[in-house]
This record gives sequence, C-alpha cells and structure tokens, in this order.
Amino acid sequence: MKKAFSILMALVLVLSLSVTAFAAEETGSITITNATIDHTYSLYKIFDATYGDDANGDDKPDAVSYTITTTNQFFSYLFGADGKTANPYFTYTPIDANHGSVERIKDTDSTAIISYLEEMIDNGSYTVVETIKAESKTVKFEDLPYGYYLIDKGN
Repeated sequence: MKKAFSILMALVLVLSLSVTAFAAEETGSITITNATIDHTYSLYKIFDATYGDDANGDDKPDAVSYTITTTNQFFSYLFGADGKTANPYFTYTPIDANHGSVERIKDTDSTAIISYLEEMIDNGSYTVVETIKAESKTVKFEDLPYGYYLIDKGN
C-alpha cells in the first residue's frame, strides 16, 4: 500500500500547481491532502518543465515542455550516459550537448511509469529536493520550480 501511494503521488506533478500569477511566477506547489501523520514525504525533481504561451487568451498555459540536462542525477538511469539508451516510458531528444527534451511515450501506463520511477529511487542514491514529515493530513511543498516530480512516502 505504501508503494502504491508513493507511486500515485509521483504523478502529482507541479502541473497541479497553485497557478494564480502565472506570468509573474515560475514556481508552484504540490499539496498532499490525505497524508499519513508522522510519515515522511520526500520530493525528487525528475525533469524541468516550462509552459508555452497563452495562445488561447484564457490565462492558462497551452503546452508544457519537459527537459533534462545531461548532469541531472537521473539522466544516466533514464537515458544512459550518452542519452541513447531507449527508455520504455520517455523519449529523449538532444537539443544541444548539455540538455534535451523529454516526452512521455504515447499510451504508456501511468502506474507502470510510477513503478519504474519508484524503482529508480529505491535502487539509487539520489538527492532529495525537500523532505517533510506530516504533522497533519495536509503536506505542502511550496516554491517549487516547474517540473515533473516524484513524491516518495517513507516511514
């Protein structure tokens, strides 16, 4: 059950941001509303994200683009040291020698992606963006640069 919750939280991206001042801000937040009290939640940033222009005039972003640098702690695991290793869930397209764009492969199973990312975290020694011990049913990570995040629920 712990893994299932952790996996579910992995897809709680910064796409579910508090987006009130979109053009002025480049940060957001992630809120867990059914947290387990006294459990620790660790946040890992997998990819960077940028939003496209407001072409529709509705004050909402029209597109999200994900990128990763070759120095990102997850890069080698996801795409190999040279960026040429096939990944079952994401494609990597180099933009230059130091970074590239990332796209989710169409019709990939969200649960499988979460399991894959959870396994990545479990099998490596990665730097956590932030860790919060739940003191209530609500845990909020704030002032996060836009990105694709994994939340791991520890003990």
